Amino acid sequence: MLVLPIINKNRVMNVEVKLKNASKVRTGVCYDDADESEIIVSQANFSESSFYPSRDYNAPVEFIRSRSILYPRDFIITTKHRVNSELYDVYLVKQPPKKVNDSLDRLYGKALLDLKNEIPGVVSRGRYLSFEELGIGKELTDDKIAKLQHIVKEERDSSKWPELFQKEGIADLEETLQFLRTFDCTLISDISLPEDQIQGVIDLMGVVHTRDYRNIKRYYDMARSNTKIYTRLAYIHKVMYQKPFAWIRLAKNSKMLVKKKDEYEG
Repeated sequence: MLVLPIINKNRVMNVEVKLKNASKVRTGVCYDDADESEIIVSQANFSESSFYPSRDYNAPVEFIRSRSILYPRDFIITTKHRVNSELYDVYLVKQPPKKVNDSLDRLYGKALLDLKNEIPGVVSRGRYLSFEELGIGKELTDDKIAKLQHIVKEERDSSKWPELFQKEGIADLEETLQFLRTFDCTLISDISLPEDQIQGVIDLMGVVHTRDYRNIKRYYDMARSNTKIYTRLAYIHKVMYQKPFAWIRLAKNSKMLVKKKDEYEG
């Protein structure tokens, strides 16, 4: 399970991030031509490809695209074996969106590997997502956002925006928002931690500098960094579409979660 720590209204919360276009189509099976924990595209296995040795998270996405140039189609991901069994589950996944940059491909690759490493029947171990470590946000510069604001303000005809974005070298801002729509992001639970309490624990444990101190500090720093980048994404979305960036939702009633004025006004 991919977990995105983020701060909203001075509370730190956790959000599950997963692919929206992945559906489990088989449960408890074992095929002669499909091993466990595998990505299969047009009968080609990721583990047997030249992309497999790479440790970069975007390698699975590059493999999928390379096998889908002529005939783009849905592909298969098998999970790991069930406990004390040779059986596994099978996911059918739609083609990834077109490439915007390496950082978004790494995010998508992490989501693929999360399915690939799933152990059916076992509670998934959470793996933290850091936008900063993936490189997301690196392209969301002040200069690009200023150009976006200028175009949207001066040109009221939105049908002309794509050409103007391309001319100014900021087309990737809109493409980033489109790419992120391939993910389903939901609050893991209603439990959240007051930001000041986490800061207090960090201050208290800082004097001993144990592993626990380093872990909780890294978690808090990651949440702050994720929030900063999310805020930029929300502002870009607000400028372009004049409505909130409804990427993170509550699990049950699908209402927007992260929604506050200062996210839009930067």
